[in-house]
Amino acid sequence: MTFNTLREIQPIVERIEEVLRLTYESNEDFNARLDELEPINVARLGPYRPSAVLFWTDRASYLRELDEWTSQRARECHEDALAYLRKTEQIPLLLDLAKAINLHRITPFVGAGLSVACEYPMWGQALKKLAARLQDVLPENIEPLLNDYEYLRVAQLLKEAASAQVDHFIRTEFRQRPEPIAGPVLLLPKLSSGCVVTTNFDTIIEDLFARENIPLDGYMYGMQPGNNFVQRLLRGERCILKLHGNAAQENTYVFTEEQYRIAYGEPISFGNHLPRALRQIFIGGSLLFLGCSLEQDRTLELFKTVISEASFEIPDHFALLSEPDEKKLKVQKEERLLTLKIRPIWYSAPNHDHSLLEKILSLAIAIAHEEVVLS
Repeated sequence: MTFNTLREIQPIVERIEEVLRLTYESNEDFNARLDELEPINVARLGPYRPSAVLFWTDRASYLRELDEWTSQRARECHEDALAYLRKTEQIPLLLDLAKAINLHRITPFVGAGLSVACEYPMWGQALKKLAARLQDVLPENIEPLLNDYEYLRVAQLLKEAASAQVDHFIRTEFRQRPEPIAGPVLLLPKLSSGCVVTTNFDTIIEDLFARENIPLDGYMYGMQPGNNFVQRLLRGERCILKLHGNAAQENTYVFTEEQYRIAYGEPISFGNHLPRALRQIFIGGSLLFLGCSLEQDRTLELFKTVISEASFEIPDHFALLSEPDEKKLKVQKEERLLTLKIRPIWYSAPNHDHSLLEKILSLAIAIAHEEVVLS
């Protein structure tokens, strides 16, 4: 190459050098680690930072060291989750989940537990709060039902006692709140490139995806027909299915026993909009249940029906679940879920501290993105 040629391409060279400089400066923490070594002195030119010397003279070695440092740092950040999963022998399960995330096969199924950090109530808490406002509902009549997760039955009793107040409660209790979006729900955009399913009335998920400039354009709220929702699913578009409806639209609510019978059919009818959409999601990819108790409910009954028909190949599904205190209960629940093709990943939640859920989910995402490599 002649000097004239070099002069001609000088603007290109300067642009490349600028990109390299910005790349080097973006690794500030790693550079500081390298610069703990003694500065490198060059005659008449003064001392140079070791990180700069390595970057500009042996970039392959710099990048190799950067990858190793980044991986080690990531492992340290995820040490709590790694230690727990190794102790409970759940690493293979986690790797299967990470692979599904990597292949963009995951559809998050979000329950009320993921909205708690944003100051929304769990279903049992919400029903108790509503019942306390109604004169004709005695606590002793609903407590046993709540303890058995009979939320639909409780909602039906409350609806029969004061229909207008139930609808008003949903619209006000699950309205948009001033609190910032927080907790594991923030990880959802890293999990889903297509559909999100939720039992929640609130708009946290939609607000979060819009904030990340990846809005969920397709939607279906409860019994709401139309919107070409299943077609959007099949095309892989970003969309949201709100099984219980949207708080701002009373005509979409699916909250009581009667509303469930209408929405799902009795027996379950896949001619209805909601069961048909849910079946397509169940057979089309891997669900990841987050913030859900996965006790007996109509959704699990639908999955059981799909499996019993033996008309489809069912992919593996996953759930992050708080481990029951009694081993017997854990074994029973695990057996029930496995028959539904749902593989639970258990975590401990002492004193209702569910922080380990977020740590395990973050680790799965890091492995999927090859930020952490398990040997």
